[in-house]
Amino acid sequence: MNLFVYGTLRDSKLIQSLLNRPLNEPSVATMSECTTVISKRGYPVLIPSENLSVEGVVWRGLTVQDFAVLDRYEGCHVAAPIYQREKREVIIDGKTEEVWTYFGTSTFIISIRKGSDEPNGS
Repeated sequence: MNLFVYGTLRDSKLIQSLLNRPLNEPSVATMSECTTVISKRGYPVLIPSENLSVEGVVWRGLTVQDFAVLDRYEGCHVAAPIYQREKREVIIDGKTEEVWTYFGTSTFIISIRKGSDEPNGS
């Protein structure tokens, strides 16, 4: 399984440390129709946005166990998560590829449109 990342998980030392194993070099990728906003905690969050795109990288060959670790790192398990893992399309070397990514939850997106940037309003 492949994962598009656009923030801290682009750092090869960090992701390899989290997964406790080496990874091959990632592929440079672009995700269209989205942008990032910075949460109150200082982390980028991917949200939909027309006519914009986000540059990132795709890590390849991740396992179910790897995703369990990364889901926990991204806080997908908490009561009011900011991120949820979704399948989206990216462009790599001019070709479209479906990958997983951590996207802002609908609750997070609604909260930033209301002027807060945390799902629980904190």
